[in-house]
Amino acid sequence: MAATAPFFAERALVTSGRAASASAEATNFVVQTTPSWYFIQRENGSQEMKWGPVGRAVLDGRPGGYGEFVPNDRMYIHNRARPPAIDRRTWRLKLTGDALTRPRSFTYDELLAMPSVTVKRTIDCGANCAAFFPKLPPGGADDRWLPVGYTQWHFGAVGAAEWTGVRVKDVLAAAGVESPLDVKFTGLDVISNESFPGGKIHYSQVAPADKALKDDTLLVYRMNGADLPVDHGYPLRLLLSGWAAVTYVKWLGEIEASKHPIPATGLQTRHVLIGPAYPKPAHLTVGPVRSAIEHDPEITLAPGDITLRGRAWSGSGAIDSVDVSVEKLASPGRWVTEMPWRRATLLNTPEPLMWVRFEVPWNGVKPGQYRVMSRAKDKAGNVQPRPEDVVWNQHGLGYNGHYPLDLIVVPASDMP
Repeated sequence: MAATAPFFAERALVTSGRAASASAEATNFVVQTTPSWYFIQRENGSQEMKWGPVGRAVLDGRPGGYGEFVPNDRMYIHNRARPPAIDRRTWRLKLTGDALTRPRSFTYDELLAMPSVTVKRTIDCGANCAAFFPKLPPGGADDRWLPVGYTQWHFGAVGAAEWTGVRVKDVLAAAGVESPLDVKFTGLDVISNESFPGGKIHYSQVAPADKALKDDTLLVYRMNGADLPVDHGYPLRLLLSGWAAVTYVKWLGEIEASKHPIPATGLQTRHVLIGPAYPKPAHLTVGPVRSAIEHDPEITLAPGDITLRGRAWSGSGAIDSVDVSVEKLASPGRWVTEMPWRRATLLNTPEPLMWVRFEVPWNGVKPGQYRVMSRAKDKAGNVQPRPEDVVWNQHGLGYNGHYPLDLIVVPASDMP
């Protein structure tokens, strides 16, 4: 099926009003509804998950929120084009490359018939928290200003789900794979980008074979027990466990396995760490250790006893511990410590590559303006750095400083 057709291109246009509606629909990169209660739209195709609904317990004291997984219709979305129209009855996954002795294609039903694997994984966009990077590197201006025309994610380009699919290594084995070095995954979405030859590209990622052949590298067709939603790659997407989700190609159409290096193409050439601290560009792979408080900054709290809750995760493994600190605004520009770093209680047993929920009591809170920070450590020894210690890069990737979340505490009598 042609990948260039917009998702609803076959809809009949009878009146000019309906034509205008269809035109707007075709240029909207997101298919599902994204109500503002659950999402913040950062730009076309970029819908950030709001943390408030994730942890309603922060506001009303109830143990609630989303639990272990984010519902499918509330997971953050990052589409760089309108999802392609795909009929899984005619869709095929092509396997090509000189490392295959039996190049072939798979139907959707053939993939379903293969041994399935189900994993619990947090997926975290490589550009999550990009808005918190300073616009200049620490040394000052050297023509390396951080661009602001890209998606300015805050904390919410992350989520966790139960993913079901087939191992990449099993699919490649069925095509007679022998001594691969690199594996390239290409999607069927067509991205308009004038800076590339021809002005249109397919989204693709090249991964080394040792990563592609791991037991938990999957071609996913189910999310939380349901068919993969359109905005999350239906009918098939890549899951490179522990790596930044920018590498998780959606709407898969082709896999190339080669005995030789495969050069990165398209947008992957820009998913690299560059800047004063990087003598050579470094590819973005393993996701950093991060954490977030389950609270939206625009919501005001009442004085009294408050329980701060949040989640922490890492692409390097399971979370080991989380600390929380609170500062209060004493006068314009001057913050004082209200609650020194305090060890939080983990609310569930940490699992590799899954976020863990945590909480810490904050009692006798008085009216004022506060900023709350969480600092996670994973079992590999990685710790979230101070914001000023985060290594700056030109593309705003991988920020994981314990950036403060501003809160306002006001008695009900002062509310409008």
